[in-house]
Amino acid sequence: MTLEQKLTSLIENDREFHEIFNILREMKLTNAFICAGAIRDLVWNTNEAKPHSLVLGNIDIYYNDPNETYEQYLTKKAELNHRYSKYLWELTNTALKNSRTPTSNNMEDVIASFPETCSAVGICRSPAETIEIIAPYGLEDLFAEKICPTPKYKLENSAETFEQRVTRKKWLENYANAQLVIK
Repeated sequence: MTLEQKLTSLIENDREFHEIFNILREMKLTNAFICAGAIRDLVWNTNEAKPHSLVLGNIDIYYNDPNETYEQYLTKKAELNHRYSKYLWELTNTALKNSRTPTSNNMEDVIASFPETCSAVGICRSPAETIEIIAPYGLEDLFAEKICPTPKYKLENSAETFEQRVTRKKWLENYANAQLVIK
């Protein structure tokens, strides 16, 4: 079984991911990607036989709608948080200018700019109900629990800054198999 098949199986067998996909469809966010921590935590908790719940962390949702105004975005974000307050949503329209996220129509470029290769993963449920995966650096680091900076992050930040980020996230404390690798 490939890592893509393994990730797809984990997602398809998780009731909370099904619920999130249904919420995104109800909110008319059909091309939205669940990214980063929600996926990383699912894989790492599964690897280490720990309980998993999307309620325990942020759910990063990235989508691209160049026709959406900033006011419409804020309304959508407020509605999502109000109607589905069970989850802690981080909603980002990559078509809008934002200091944290590059403005791009290409979701792979956006995901490639995430800080860690193990977190630079996005998943989307297609209209045909299949799982689409974007993983610009592959899935090896995700499944191996290797925490490596992405090239973009490494270019813009020092190794010390990256180590501080990892320490702040407490991944090495919370996951026995996690390893920090600064290449």
